[in-house]
This record gives sequence, structure tokens and C-alpha cells, in this order.
Amino acid sequence: MKTPIYQIFGSENSLDVDLVFFVEEMPETIVEKLSLSKELTDSIKANFPEKVINANLAVCKNGRLIEVYKGTTDELNNSLFYTYGFHQQEYDNQINTLLKRDIDLKFLRSTRMILSFLSKTEYRAAVKSALRSDLEEKIQTLEKIDLNQISSFGKNTNYQDILKSIAFQLGQSISLHEGNELYTKNQIAESFPELRKYLFREENCDCENLQNYLLKFAVILKNRMPKMPKFSEYKYEELNKFNCAG
Repeated sequence: MKTPIYQIFGSENSLDVDLVFFVEEMPETIVEKLSLSKELTDSIKANFPEKVINANLAVCKNGRLIEVYKGTTDELNNSLFYTYGFHQQEYDNQINTLLKRDIDLKFLRSTRMILSFLSKTEYRAAVKSALRSDLEEKIQTLEKIDLNQISSFGKNTNYQDILKSIAFQLGQSISLHEGNELYTKNQIAESFPELRKYLFREENCDCENLQNYLLKFAVILKNRMPKMPKFSEYKYEELNKFNCAG
């Protein structure tokens, strides 16, 4: 199989390589998507001998994404556009049209991700119940979490990596609520200096600032909830019909 065009995106100082392969058609099943992603990753490993490749798949038409394997179409589309120049690229920027961001969808996705990060902590029972339940219970569970009391996120899980991931999701979501799109660690750290130490995986730091942002996130979500069209995750394409920014 010929390796399709691919594009690197995300933070300029990321420890891994986040990239997207542009495919003509998205495989139908999760197994097929995973298999294709692995096959394509293997085909370019020699280009990144010192890095771990985090690969995604996307279908691009007329300069914008119309379907993605992982993540949401609007976030990946705009991240590819905005962070293109931060990396040494093999191909021209495939994205020339920005998509209007779906803020509610971002909060729904971030809520699930953050709770999933906590699923192997002492909050396991409450978190697993919330992940199976409605948005109201998810918010109530977030409000009960005290990150200062968590000493481990599970076996074979790096503590600083999880704090970084939580900080990244919180920073992105809150900034989007405030009208700003942020796609790199540096951008989030500049906008929210209190999150810097988590974003850059500093060791032996307390979680007080991160805890405050988690509670702020929960308050924003609770206030957004009455006007949200859906309370569970959906595909961007279902509600947005590819609304273009500007």
C-alpha cells in the first residue's frame, strides 16, 4: 500500500509525534481503522527513529476535514491548520478552511476523558458509575474529585503524564468557552500560567491549581448544560453541517 499524505500537528515541543494520515475513505469498523492506522504508522517509522508516533486517520475534501478516526472533526481540522508551521512537514498544508468550533461537544468529550483518567484511582466506583450515567451525574462526580488526594492513577501509568493530559483538556475547554482556540502546551501555559507546571510534567508539585481549574470547568459545564442540544457525545457532522469559521 502506498503511504498517503500525512501531516504533523500539535505542540512544537511534544515528546511524541502526533500526525494524521489523509485517506480517501474511512474504514467502517474500529478494528479496520486501528489496523490501517498501525500499518501506515509502520510504513513511516524510519522517518521518526527517536519518537513514538500517535497516528490518526482523516478524510479531507475541499481543504477541510469531513470525517476523523479519533477526536472531533472541528478540533483536528483547526489544529492541523494552526500548528502546521510548528513542524517540519513533508507535504503542503492540506487544510485551508477553518471549521466553527462546537464548544458543547468539546466539553462533553473532555468530561469523558478526564473521568476516564480517574477510573483507576480511589474514585474508581464513582467514576465508573458516572461514565455509564448521564451528564448531571458526570458533573456531580467531577465536583467530588479532589486531585490533591490522588497519589496514583493506576499501575504502569505515569503520574505526571496524566496531570499533563488533564491540564491540557481543562485549558483547551475553558479557553474555548472564553472564545479562544489553543492547540499547544505553550499556548495553554501562556494563557493559564497556573497550569504550566502540569503541562510540562514538573515533578513533586501539588495539585491545588489543577483542582481549582477542574472545579471551574465543572461550573462552566453546569451553566452551559441548560442550552446544550445533546448531553452525550456525538459526531461533529451530526449537528454542524460543516459550518465554516468566519
